[in-house]
Parts: sequence; C-alpha cells; structure tokens
Amino acid sequence: MDYSLKDLKNAASLIQKSVFGKKSEYHLKFNHEVDGFWYVDFPNWPFDHHNLMMVAGADKLCAYLSDDNVETRVNVIPASRKEKHEGYAELRRTDHSLTGGAHYEVSGLEGFTRQIWLCPVTLFVLGRYPAYIYLKKNS
Repeated sequence: MDYSLKDLKNAASLIQKSVFGKKSEYHLKFNHEVDGFWYVDFPNWPFDHHNLMMVAGADKLCAYLSDDNVETRVNVIPASRKEKHEGYAELRRTDHSLTGGAHYEVSGLEGFTRQIWLCPVTLFVLGRYPAYIYLKKNS
C-alpha cells in the first residue's frame, strides 16, 4: 500500500497525540460490522478502514465481551508493570515488534483463556505496546 505525504503527516500527528497524550485509562468501542468482522471505533483514522479490523483472537475477545454481537465497550488501563485492578482482566505481552504488532496472553476472563494479537494500530490508540493491559467490560 502506498501512503501519500498527507497520510503520513496525519499518522504522525495521531501517534504524537497518543504518545504525548497518554491517559491512565481509555474507553474504547468495537463494532461488529455487516462484513462479519470486528473493528475498533477510531475516528479520524487516516488509512484504510480494514486496518482497524480485529483478528487473531482479538475478534474472539470482542465477541466474548459483547452482549448483543453488535458492539462492545471496554475500559483499558495500559501498564508497564504488573498491577492489581479489581474487576479487570489481564493481558500480558509475550512478544512485540514495532511494525509486527504484539501478542498478549489473556487471563481473568472466565471461559476465555488464550493468546491474542494486537496490530500496530495499538500504537495509535495507546501510544505503545504496554507490557500489561487491564481490560474491563464497560456496561
């Protein structure tokens, strides 16, 4: 895929906001669209929509957390070290590369214990691949 200079400028701006505007907790929404795939709801994404698709277990996690198989909303706490967050599931990073995404082992969700892959869009949303991600369904 070829990106224009405008695309790259927009992407750099988004990453800068993610890195320098780090939050202690994020509220994310995922949509199950008519094509049958789950996508993170990320307004102003400057690239192709398919880049926002949840795959490799992340889609299964979205479905697991959804009440209606249409959308799911979660609270996310990224952390550089293991922490205790009551009521949150834990995703522990097992490997990562800048452009290759990151694998996480999921624990703390009854009936859902597996590894998932998070794509480089994570860098735009969280500003990094955190060592730990704490996740709770937002009802």
